[in-house]
Amino acid sequence: MDRARREAPQGVLDLVVERQAAREARDFARADALRDQVRAAGWLLRDTREGPELAAAPPWEPVDPAAIRPRWDEPDQHAVSVIAHVTGWPEDVARALHALATHCAPRAAPRAVPLDYEVLLLDDGADAATGQALEDLAEEDPAGRVRVLHLNPSAEHASERGDAVDGRSAEAIGFGAAMNLGMGQATGRVLVWLDPHVEATGDLLTPLLSALDEPGVGLAGGWGVVTRSMLQFEADDGPEVDAVEGYLLAVPRRLAARVEVDPKDRYYRNADLDYSFAIRALDPGYRAIRLAVPATLHRHRGWYETDPAERERASKKNYDRFLAKWRLRTDLLTRGFTGYHQHG
Repeated sequence: MDRARREAPQGVLDLVVERQAAREARDFARADALRDQVRAAGWLLRDTREGPELAAAPPWEPVDPAAIRPRWDEPDQHAVSVIAHVTGWPEDVARALHALATHCAPRAAPRAVPLDYEVLLLDDGADAATGQALEDLAEEDPAGRVRVLHLNPSAEHASERGDAVDGRSAEAIGFGAAMNLGMGQATGRVLVWLDPHVEATGDLLTPLLSALDEPGVGLAGGWGVVTRSMLQFEADDGPEVDAVEGYLLAVPRRLAARVEVDPKDRYYRNADLDYSFAIRALDPGYRAIRLAVPATLHRHRGWYETDPAERERASKKNYDRFLAKWRLRTDLLTRGFTGYHQHG
């Protein structure tokens, strides 16, 4: 920041000061307009707990979430759209994409009908080095499967912004809003959430597609959970489960178009519970299936490298919203309901 302040023109520094004053006055519309002026001058602002950080703008153009039109009305163009929410750790993203290309691309496993997939990488408040690394991954993909959306929050999200979570700037729009935007831009027949800490060791997409082809199945994934109390979930091998964990979650696009991830879920944890219940509750009712997939779970850095107090606070807020919304839908519990109490 000190170097950027030395290199930035005085006019840009004046805009930074004026914008900070607007934020402190909670005039977010004015603050957003001033941030856009800073961006137009070739600089980026990131809000952190220590104050605004100024950096030279990267060569790509950020995307204003408020200006993107969802593509739900367009026909399917791929078999699968893989969607990854990225807040940092680009080496994990590179490992995940390399594994997909190795095991899931048409040349990796010959099929009568080759599997066609695209990848959407959602850069949500990551730093410039991560953003550049994602651009490099897209450019280096010989099949042109990878698209990067560098999300730049607008006034629409100003009232929802809070402190940083898992290392993200407060300028990030958060997990729920980002995933809604990414799924709305995806055109695969099946949408797959893929957390970058998941590494395929074989073709993990085809089993998900097969599971979703079964009548009444609305969700499929590699890890599932169940509850008998609504107050505590535990891992379960299934095959039928109450919710699919968001590490690897597949949903038909036609169903995803009817619900959304709770945009208030800025942190990832427990957002998958709410989303799973929302899909399963759609008329006429759908099942969630957990199946064994060839994959390795590496260290989840969005969890382990987030301040413990902050991750617990954010997780609890997400869970409290889930419980307020779904506590009376005990009919959705596959193992039965034993009462609102913690398991022993």
